[in-house]
Amino acid sequence: MLGKLKQLIKSNKSLAYGVRRCRTWLHANLRCGIRNYGHNLQFNRGVVVCFRDLKIGHDVFIGYDCYFGVQNIQIGNYVQLAPKVAITGGDHLIEVIGTPMIKTGLDASREIQATQKGVVIQDDVWVGLGAIIMDGVTIGEGSIIGAGSVVTKDVPPYTISAGCPAKKIRDRFLNQNDRVEHSKKINGTWHRSVDIKQALK
Repeated sequence: MLGKLKQLIKSNKSLAYGVRRCRTWLHANLRCGIRNYGHNLQFNRGVVVCFRDLKIGHDVFIGYDCYFGVQNIQIGNYVQLAPKVAITGGDHLIEVIGTPMIKTGLDASREIQATQKGVVIQDDVWVGLGAIIMDGVTIGEGSIIGAGSVVTKDVPPYTISAGCPAKKIRDRFLNQNDRVEHSKKINGTWHRSVDIKQALK
């Protein structure tokens, strides 16, 4: 019976889309408590959200086992987070005399949360597998973050950065006109009005 149901879902694109949307809604709303997200969110298993003020735009892919550990995270439109991306920045009050290390974060969590600045990931960003983004960082529009990078500072728009700490490798578009044209095309309803295969030709 279960096998037949799976076959039916696979053979019917509309039904498969509806099931995927329902699963995303259940996971995002009930398990993670996210309330503010746009349409066409793809939200995979194992995602951990510590604060419910996470804001997510339209057409966003969040890979499995991603971790959102700071307050005031804002994710724009057309963003892709590969699996195991971590957005973190909870610190420990390590200079408190007589407090064991294990309690320097837990007992001081309210003070630490009060100092968190949040993270902004602007539109059209791709963050590679296992990258770590620290609190207070803004990743500019159209940027790419390499796998395993540790982002400690703001990333300029339309750049490719990688490393520990992440540093700019090069611009995403070598020609300024290409960057402007790309930015124009992704604004508005580009993803609905243009066939992606044709756009890539």
